[in-house]
Amino acid sequence: MTSASEKLEQLVHIIPIGYEIDRVVTPFQETKAHRVYLVSMDDLSQYDNPNEHALTSRQHGFDEKNIEILEKKGIEVELYRIDMFNIIEVMETISRLIVKEKKMGNRVYVNMSACGKIACVGATLAAMIHNVRLYYVRANRYSSTKKEQNEHGLSICDEVKVWQLENFMFALPDDSSLILLNHLAKSDRELSCDDLLRFLYSINVEGFEEDYWNHAYEKRRKLQTKYLMKLQNRYLSKLDNAGYIKRKKVGRNTMVKLTKTGRYVAAVSGMDVDNL
Repeated sequence: MTSASEKLEQLVHIIPIGYEIDRVVTPFQETKAHRVYLVSMDDLSQYDNPNEHALTSRQHGFDEKNIEILEKKGIEVELYRIDMFNIIEVMETISRLIVKEKKMGNRVYVNMSACGKIACVGATLAAMIHNVRLYYVRANRYSSTKKEQNEHGLSICDEVKVWQLENFMFALPDDSSLILLNHLAKSDRELSCDDLLRFLYSINVEGFEEDYWNHAYEKRRKLQTKYLMKLQNRYLSKLDNAGYIKRKKVGRNTMVKLTKTGRYVAAVSGMDVDNL
């Protein structure tokens, strides 16, 4: 009997998709996969007009065709529908899937060739930051008729041509800093240092284990000062210098706000602060 520690590595592919079939399924003529995550466009209220609904409905038709082909090959398929025009959501979804699968000891591949440009950028960044295998499926030609599009998608792959892309190495902040960035992103507002200290205490971050606000005044002020200095020196100063947050004084409080760059880093971290 195989123990948890001896569990065999599974091969997992994450594929954001547009109007493509061949670029999704062709690699599996030569490559084995246990599981494929398809990430596709959802039908969302912010794109509420007949043309957008028609385009999304067409996309869902390609989703179903890909699922049918992959399942016939014996591959488990999970479909995620998100806003594919929102690069933050694309990076967050793909990064969380990567992190989940890597924690289970599985080998992860990301196909960046079967989707639109925005999703392609998001998928590429997520794959490179988490150092998983990124690949591009080369087409032989492009569909010229509606029949070809229905059978192959926009691209036609007469043979398997898969290019493995080299990863650039990106350095993310430490885990506690990423937790703070994700908490700021989830809150979607400025937070005071005291708000952040209470959050760090609530999730048992090392060095912030004591609920100082429940002590008498003298001890409370002493612990608060110690924790504020630790928060500023250990995390906030570094995040501010990196351009991920902005700090400003409001009265006696220091308020912390996430920058656009910080929001990207939080999204691509793959971290879910609700499930720490």
